[in-house]
Amino acid sequence: IFGAIHRGYQAGNTLEWTPDANRAYMDLKKALMSAPALGLPDVSKSFSLFSHKKQGVALGILTQDLGPYRRAVAYFSKQLDKAAKAWPGCLRAVAAKILNIQEAHKFTLGQKMTVLLQEICISEASNSTV
Repeated sequence: IFGAIHRGYQAGNTLEWTPDANRAYMDLKKALMSAPALGLPDVSKSFSLFSHKKQGVALGILTQDLGPYRRAVAYFSKQLDKAAKAWPGCLRAVAAKILNIQEAHKFTLGQKMTVLLQEICISEASNSTV
């Protein structure tokens, strides 16, 4: 969607507003306004937290089961601090998960939460010395 706008800006420091760029802008605006709605958290049910890190940012989605589906109740996006950004990848992933868990606790009010992880850090842990 953003490609036509980006191409119009690449030519120089001024934005060349073409009909393609205008269409892309309208499509982007429509997509942003039609994002899936978040559900209200129900503290009588358990939660699932999906956690990921990308380019120094901790990303997370807190969900609850709604029938056969998982419904998002919160999205998290938070920069890792300078110290954590300097850590090896596996430790950055751990820092991201901790940030997401801290944010999720604001919604769960002590209810059970399952944290789902993407990274496996066995190789880095086995190569380190204590």
